[in-house]
Parts: sequence; C-alpha cells; structure tokens
Amino acid sequence: METRVLFKYVEEVRRECGLARMAAGELRTALAALDPVRASLFVRSLLTHAVAVSRLLWPERVESAARGATLRQELKVPDPSPLQLATLRKHTSRPDETYEDWLQRLPEPNYLEFNVMPAGTMSGSKEDTFQAALDPDTLEFTLRGDRASLAQVNEALRLLDTACERWLRTHNPW
Repeated sequence: METRVLFKYVEEVRRECGLARMAAGELRTALAALDPVRASLFVRSLLTHAVAVSRLLWPERVESAARGATLRQELKVPDPSPLQLATLRKHTSRPDETYEDWLQRLPEPNYLEFNVMPAGTMSGSKEDTFQAALDPDTLEFTLRGDRASLAQVNEALRLLDTACERWLRTHNPW
C-alpha cells in the first residue's frame, strides 16, 4: 500500500478511536449521574465508532483484506483483540434485521429497552427481558444476547490510539 494512502487510513483509525473514547468518557459521566437515557446514547456511540475501527482493521470485503492486515501489522494490533467485536458488528450493519430476528425469537414481545444495573441485581430475570443491558460496575454490555466488555474495548482503543499517534509521527510522507 502506498505510504500516503496508509497514512490516511491510520489517521482514520485514530479519528474513530478518539470518537469512541470520547463516548466512553461521556458514558462514565452518564453512569455517575444515574442517567440511563444518556448512558444508552453513549453506549451506542461508543459501539458505533469501535465497530468502525473493527471494520477498518478486519474488513469484510475480500478485496480489502490486505489493507486490514497491513493496518494491524503496522499498528501492532494483537490477535485476538477486543476490537474484533465479531458478534456486535452485525447489529450496526443490519440493525433492522437483527432486531427483527431477535424479536421473532422472543416467546412474548414484552421487554425493556435498556437496563443499567449490576449483573447480579436481576438474577431472576430471563436474558431476553432486556434488549440491551449494561453492568455499570464492570461495563459488560449485552445487546440482544451478544456481549462485549466495554472496559476491554476502551482499553484496546486507548492502546491503538497511542500506536496510531506514534505511527503518524514517524511515517509522515509529506
């Protein structure tokens, strides 16, 4: 890949990391303020930008596989990585279809949109009682049965952001 093009891809990865990390900071603020609506907004924002990073590093298109491999190699992204987000990527690319599929699996369409409580608090509830759930203590997030550790994702984003910054400083083609 031509150096100037790679430079732009690394800039894009860094931009998405920054936006995801900004959302993570706002999520912490919303949780501290006990504001579940804002928490839900910032969880979705964090995931949207983290999935954008995931797609840059692990593209779905076969023709783009070399680009993803080059970015992962240059930025020293470990394998496996919390940023792969394989189970949650489908929710951002096909939200209508994944919602439809999930809703059809429910024995009864009686659920709550978003739950912010420690995992043990609702131990008597079925998993499908909530479309999305966030444990505010561990930042374990579940969306329609698919899970991700937002704490691990945020830490991986922090490390990747630092790697991007270093790479950009040492590879400026202009």
